[in-house]
Amino acid sequence: MTANLLYAAVVAVREVANVVLLGSLFFLLFVQLPAIARLKSARARLALRKASFGRLFLWGWLGLGVLWLTALYDLLRVDGPLPLHSSAAAVLAAVFTLIFIIAQFGIYLQSIIALEEGNSERAAWLNHQLHWVLRFAFLLALAVLMLHQLGPVLIPPEGFSLQDLLPQG
Repeated sequence: MTANLLYAAVVAVREVANVVLLGSLFFLLFVQLPAIARLKSARARLALRKASFGRLFLWGWLGLGVLWLTALYDLLRVDGPLPLHSSAAAVLAAVFTLIFIIAQFGIYLQSIIALEEGNSERAAWLNHQLHWVLRFAFLLALAVLMLHQLGPVLIPPEGFSLQDLLPQG
């Protein structure tokens, strides 16, 4: 009974982390950044984007850390080989993590440096590039979530066969 309770708690924490990570990415990309783009002052837009991206990375890393910890729990809990959908989700999650690292420590930090040096054109260009990188990261995070939720249905434990899709007759 205690193992089921622990597993249920891990699943609940994972779902909250998914909501935090995907929700913060969705809110930033589709609500906050379009609203910021409507401001007339370029300096105000850059300052708000800087603050928004900073908050996104704070909450994003928190959600991502929890997701990796729950994945580690699942890995320790599995008896046999890892299911195919879990392996695919792990690869996509690793790619997402790499993209998140590049977004924060590559593009975002460069935009802050450009802004502090007074090069607002470069900072705006870098923020635009960061916007596109984060859209791709959002799609990857959504794919990982879908694989976790629908993976057992899409890819059965015995493997995927095209013969199963053909009409029997």
